[in-house]
Amino acid sequence: MRGFDPLAALQELLENCRVFVEGTTDGTGFFVAPGFVVSCAHVAGVEAGLPALVRWNGQDYEAVVVAASADTPDRTSTLYAFPDLAVVQLLDPPDGHPCVWLDMARPLQGGELTAVGFADTLQAAAAPRRVRLISGGRTAQAAGHLMELVDGEINPGLSGGPVLDHTSAGVCAVVKATRLEDTTMGGFGVPLDSLRLLDPEVYRTVIKRHDRFHQSDLRWRMLSDRVEQVPVGQVSETAFDRHFLGLLAALPGSHDADRSHSAAFLAVAAPGTPLPERPLLTHRDVYVELTALLPPPDGELPYELAFCADLVRELAMAPSDASDGVTALRDQVLIAAGRLRLGDAVRARLAGNGVPARRPSVIGRVRHSLRDRSLYHVMVWRFRSPHDIVPGASESSALPLREALVLLSDLLAQQIDLMADNPQRRGLIELILPREVLDEDFAGWKLWPEVGYWSLGRKCDLVVRPLERHEAPHLHKAWEERWRHLEGKRVGEALVCVCGRDRQRQAALDAMFNNDPTLAALALAGTPRQRPVAEAYMVALTSGVPMMLWRRGSVPGPPTCGSPCGIPGRDACPDAGFLTRAREFLSDTLRDDVPDRVCVLRNDAEIEAEDDGHIGEHLVLLWDDPSRRIPRTPLVPASPVEEGQPVE
Repeated sequence: MRGFDPLAALQELLENCRVFVEGTTDGTGFFVAPGFVVSCAHVAGVEAGLPALVRWNGQDYEAVVVAASADTPDRTSTLYAFPDLAVVQLLDPPDGHPCVWLDMARPLQGGELTAVGFADTLQAAAAPRRVRLISGGRTAQAAGHLMELVDGEINPGLSGGPVLDHTSAGVCAVVKATRLEDTTMGGFGVPLDSLRLLDPEVYRTVIKRHDRFHQSDLRWRMLSDRVEQVPVGQVSETAFDRHFLGLLAALPGSHDADRSHSAAFLAVAAPGTPLPERPLLTHRDVYVELTALLPPPDGELPYELAFCADLVRELAMAPSDASDGVTALRDQVLIAAGRLRLGDAVRARLAGNGVPARRPSVIGRVRHSLRDRSLYHVMVWRFRSPHDIVPGASESSALPLREALVLLSDLLAQQIDLMADNPQRRGLIELILPREVLDEDFAGWKLWPEVGYWSLGRKCDLVVRPLERHEAPHLHKAWEERWRHLEGKRVGEALVCVCGRDRQRQAALDAMFNNDPTLAALALAGTPRQRPVAEAYMVALTSGVPMMLWRRGSVPGPPTCGSPCGIPGRDACPDAGFLTRAREFLSDTLRDDVPDRVCVLRNDAEIEAEDDGHIGEHLVLLWDDPSRRIPRTPLVPASPVEEGQPVE
């Protein structure tokens, strides 16, 4: 008796998921979730609302296109524009139909594939067909890359059909076109992650229902495990991933729709990791993209596991009617970490040890235009957590500095009002700025004209952050390390003076920072806009120093004792007036409380206006928490659009 062939059984199940689609043309589709079919847009229809007919197991079902990509003109290609995908919803779907497992990873070149669909052969208008293929290279279209499907004949009736990857045992692509009819030259497929380019809400709905379906329906899972040849009693990595994705799909929808998944990805990926090519629209997208990265160093949590632990911790603190789902995800995180012998690490992350509390804030950024550094772009975000960063608007066009700052003040006022019930509720304002802008009197900005005595620096905890470091990933490791050295320390005790003179010239300072990673809080002897403090500031920035204080517009005075400036933290400062007062006022202040304390000092300086030397007067705080990063966005060149208008 012939032995059981799990791949053949999976191919039969794949064929049972196949449907015939009558839309704009005739072609193939396949079930991806209960009542939902994926096909090509040139088969099903080019826009939402178009009717379609779906035939499965000899029965016709009325359907409607709910999302589709448009056929934008492309003179360089005769193919329908990328991604050429559509989602069709059946109005009265059959009960119990199977669904394919969607695999968003690209197959390895040379890997074996199976595509199924229909063909006008054997005197039948729509005869079912199966073709074995090989994964080839990639061919570029105007908006993306197509997968090359080689060593097999792809006829037009296969368009919209699923492509099964024999290695992952999941459907990785949709058949798009033949390279040459009636030959074995194969054709082209659209990678399934391109579904993220369709209507985001439709995509979220389909993906959630897909993952929930496979949590309860084990037909595909049982066969795919056999195809992967997992020993009895063991669980494959793919099976673990499928289980995690089902648990993520069960989490509250509000968190899935509103949070910034790009920020969630960057929060756990290695420093300098760029965002994926496709938008991140769901928890699933973040998880899958993290699994595709190079693994972290030995002894560290896999990125996808750290992401799930962060979700559990944050959702456990938020009011929700899905506590059972959060608990189930937490249990699975612990099980997976136990298999890897990383139980202590994941329990620490679940408890928040080493993961700082996330304080809501408004983040504003001013950065140079790529083509003209005399012009600047402005953008703002509302930050609630690394998983919840909401852009306030599109990044502005290129503006002269004064116009850029006026726009920044207007945008800050709008976002502050959105973050709190009223402006009197003190919040955190973080401004990411190039060095030449750091000494602007942001603390004195009057954002609320109807209340002329309110200033930004006295109503909010205002900090500045260095643009140069945020846009240089190679500087992030040292930055993160020095920030950790400040954890739990009283800043007054850690504060040292830097002025850039004598033994504090740039090369000497760099050597000092190299030898002492605990140098993490500086009192600058003057503004970083003027020499010699400017040179010292750049060394501190590139060395990762996350906290600096100075008085706006000040310059270092002559040493009062006549002795040269020494090594920070080891020698006494000859002109220690500012350092002494800063240490006094921050003596019992911990790292994360410094912005609040500085706001108090600014208010104290206004109350004691007769004291011209009050530490809070003109005080600037650079407070740069590496866990509070905005999603990386590409540099924007100077735009020909009208000045001051948002870039779409």
